[in-house]
Amino acid sequence: MKKNLYYRTVFKRTNTIQEAVLNVFLAFCSWPRLLLEVFTRQNLGERYFSFSTSMFIACILAFLPFVYLEVFRSAGDFFTFILFFSTWYVYLAGFIYMCLQRREEIKRLPSVYDFGRFSLSTGQIHPDLRNLFLIGKSVDLRTFEIWIEPGLFAFIGFLLWGAAQPIGAIIFISSIFYSLSYMAAYRQGDHFIMDKIDEMICNEEMVNAFVEGKESSETRGLASTEGGPPTPIPVVN
Repeated sequence: MKKNLYYRTVFKRTNTIQEAVLNVFLAFCSWPRLLLEVFTRQNLGERYFSFSTSMFIACILAFLPFVYLEVFRSAGDFFTFILFFSTWYVYLAGFIYMCLQRREEIKRLPSVYDFGRFSLSTGQIHPDLRNLFLIGKSVDLRTFEIWIEPGLFAFIGFLLWGAAQPIGAIIFISSIFYSLSYMAAYRQGDHFIMDKIDEMICNEEMVNAFVEGKESSETRGLASTEGGPPTPIPVVN
């Protein structure tokens, strides 16, 4: 539990298991999210999108089918290769193409050194998807990023997986990482905002609670210091 010292020690209760699970998905989401978001996002941040990482992932994906065939089947079985991995390489070609598009977009964007661009931007949602789901009107961005966007990939991946296409499993698992990592990111953002709000309330209600000793009902929940002002304790973030 993280503790903040105000006029007495306070703490927040969290679901430790839930936090741990979400943090794991957030920690390992980089590659799974990259496999999907290049298809639905534009104008990614210069430090958020890495073309070299994308090509490294592409090389691994290009090599994996041969490993699979070597371990589980005959490496020379051309029919088996076509049957299981034609969609794999179709996806890979699309992935490489979209990565090239994202790289060209970054080159055309304002320079981050001119303060014209946030270098860690997750990009803008493709206009077709924005119009389809009326993002900002009937669907908020948080719902789209946690549920709808990964849900589209999960549906596609599930269909391909059910059709015995290995790329379907990759897309489906990546969609799970996509969803839960955004869920973790929004959760951390919520707590960050609430910490800032609590600090503002603490500073604004300091006189009422610390000097005048008013009840917490009169200080927006901040604990009062009944019995006279104690020795000041600084706020610790």
